[in-house]
Formats: sequence, C-alpha cells, structure tokens
Amino acid sequence: MGKDTLTVQSFTLYSSKGIRLQGEVKTLDDGKPHPVIIVSHGFRGYKDWAFWPDVTSRLAEEGFYAISYNFSRIAAREDGLEEASIAAASTFSQELDDLQTVLQAAADGALPQPHAADRTKIGLLGHSRAGGSSILTASEKPEQIAALAVWNGGPPPSRHLPAGETVSLLDLTVQEDWQRNEARFNIREAFARLQLPALIVQGDLDREPLLEQLRYFREEAPHQQYVLVQGADHTFNTVHPYRGANAQLQTALQATISFFAEKLK
Repeated sequence: MGKDTLTVQSFTLYSSKGIRLQGEVKTLDDGKPHPVIIVSHGFRGYKDWAFWPDVTSRLAEEGFYAISYNFSRIAAREDGLEEASIAAASTFSQELDDLQTVLQAAADGALPQPHAADRTKIGLLGHSRAGGSSILTASEKPEQIAALAVWNGGPPPSRHLPAGETVSLLDLTVQEDWQRNEARFNIREAFARLQLPALIVQGDLDREPLLEQLRYFREEAPHQQYVLVQGADHTFNTVHPYRGANAQLQTALQATISFFAEKLK
C-alpha cells in the first residue's frame, strides 16, 4: 500500500437545524472502492482531538474510506450562536440526527471521492457518548449499517442534575431531551437486539458504569465481540495535544481494524 497516495478532502454538510457539520474523508487513491467507516467523536471531543487524525489515517491506510466529522454542536459554539441554540445542538437527539445526516450522505455518494467508497459496506466507529449514538443508529438503520465498533461508550446520555443547585441551560436541555426520549435511548436494549456484528472495546480503568455495562453486554449479547484493554482509561491514556499512540491505543485500534477487515472486506 505504500505506493498508493492517501487523499484527504474536506466537506461541509448541514444539520436539520441548518448548522454546519464540518468533515473530512481520507482514503487511498488506488482506483478501488473501499469499505466505509464513519468515525464519531465523544461529547467533549471533536474530529481533530488527540488521537482521531492518527486513527482515521490508519484506517485509510488499511484500505478503508474513513469519514470523520464534527457534530453540529461544535460549529454552534464556533459560530457564536446563542446559548439556547448551542444547548439544542448538544442534545442526544441532535447527535443522532447529525450522525444520520452523515450516514445518508455517505450512502448517497454525496461525499468527496465517491468512487473510492463501497457504499454497500458501511461501518460505524463511535467513542464515548457517540458510542451510544452509533449503537442506536445501527439499531435504527440496520439496512444501511454492516458493522459497528464502540470505544469506551454507550451509556445513556443522562445524569442526575443536582437538587437545589444552579443548572446550566445546556445541562437542562440535554436532560429534558433524555426524559422525553427515554424509551428510544435505551442503549442496552438496542445493543442486545442488534443482528449485525459489533465490537465493544473497553478500557479496564474507565468509569464503573461503563464496566458494568460491558458485563451486561457480554451476558445479553454473547455472540458479539469484546476487547478489554488492560491499563486503559476513557481515552486510552492519550491526551490533547496528542503525543502519539501508546500500547493501549494500539491495542484498541488494531482490534478495530481486524474486526472491520473481517466484517466489511
């Protein structure tokens, strides 16, 4: 693959609320169609945070059409929108909407280098909260998704707001969205009923709710694949600015590449 050129092209889509979804496609320029992987960053991240540029480059070098993008909440902040608009763009419902906007664009061949994408083979890779949105999207759009990988993610997008304390508009809006959509956002049930192949990669030093969720997934969906990364925290011990890959990130990435190579190629 070394003789093939890695091409990188940016794109802009718009959310259902008219906010930018800034993205990027990386793929080998070798004249072949490649399986598609849509990479979704976590709630506090963005597409160029820490390891993501390295990860998407590695995916492309391994023969995938790698799509990364910023959720619309990123542009809402960058563009200086009012607090209510930023809060609305930060809900889990909007995150699902954004991911499905990117998914549809990929399926329609509306992203850069469409000839390099095998649109019959689309995989999702989500980290942290986007692990949950990727699980739900795979559950709701099984006809479009061929495989799913989740990194340290998938918990319900809610938390108990502190009684008697001042709560930000963003936290309140996210919580209200969760309460209105509690049945839809049941990520555990959505994962348990998935028919398509899935991989859960979980750091063993991550938060206890995620470790407990892993135990639930293993019990309810033993046919899926699981990797417990020893000595890894929520970001696989990486920081931003990025200082390069470590053993934990390499373990997560190699397991993911092997999984997608098996399920999509």
